[in-house]
Amino acid sequence: MKTSNLQQVPYFDNRSFFKDSCPVYIQLSTEFPKYVGVMHRHQFVEIVYILSGEATHTVGDREYTVKSGDVVVINCGVPHKFTASTTGELFVAYDLMFGLPFIDPNAGNDAAFESLKDSYLFGPLFPADETPDIHISGKRYGSYGDLFTRIYHALKGKERGYLELSRAYVIELLVKILKDMGRDGSKELTSENKKAVFAAISYMERRYNNPLTVEDIAAQVFLSPEYFRKLFKKMTGESVRTYLHGLRVDEACRLLTVTDMSIQDISIAVGYQDMKSFYQAFKQKTGKTPKEYRNHQ
Repeated sequence: MKTSNLQQVPYFDNRSFFKDSCPVYIQLSTEFPKYVGVMHRHQFVEIVYILSGEATHTVGDREYTVKSGDVVVINCGVPHKFTASTTGELFVAYDLMFGLPFIDPNAGNDAAFESLKDSYLFGPLFPADETPDIHISGKRYGSYGDLFTRIYHALKGKERGYLELSRAYVIELLVKILKDMGRDGSKELTSENKKAVFAAISYMERRYNNPLTVEDIAAQVFLSPEYFRKLFKKMTGESVRTYLHGLRVDEACRLLTVTDMSIQDISIAVGYQDMKSFYQAFKQKTGKTPKEYRNHQ
């Protein structure tokens, strides 16, 4: 975006969202729809997690698609907008806003995200020569969505100690983001191998709620089941079956949080043929039963 046009872009300073001396704020995009689809900028750092749907994210003169599971970090002063898709699932996102002094008292009010490099806590996590123009694709709900939900309820509930608890959650979030920025466990794999695994993951994400076997998935990328198992584990760090259960349970977590569907209906919706298998997989991944998980949201 040209500098001459920058003055025409609406600007939010800290006072726009930070009330009662609370230097952090979170909302759902549906709670503040006025600037969805409108270019704007702000004094603070914004971290967005896409709960559902799809949108085009415009950052200056660049555009890219974001969808459910994506995480985006928007720096101070950067003009941007999310334009929701008019087809498919409703676009809903968590918008977390905070000034860097909320995390580091030595940071200035207009400090950019990369100033965290100077922090003893976060500095070692920054990848070398990495520009923090951050878009992390396709993270499961359990990786980020659950943490955003905890921040949301802590800040909305305002129970005793909520600010300290929220700060701890935001620090945990930043550590996750910085680790994901620097993680690349697949450098030794060929581009063709990577394409095969990415294609398999895409297939699983589209069809996780159907009966799937390793043989079915391997056939989609024209590999033998045994070789595919080894390749998948090398690139993702998980077995195919564990990854598939993860997709199903993470979607179940999302549905338990954002809908009032019955647990049985959710079990069927995410691809489990019987409740026992669903409960076993859910408890193994989350440490809670589906009912316990819903009650703690």
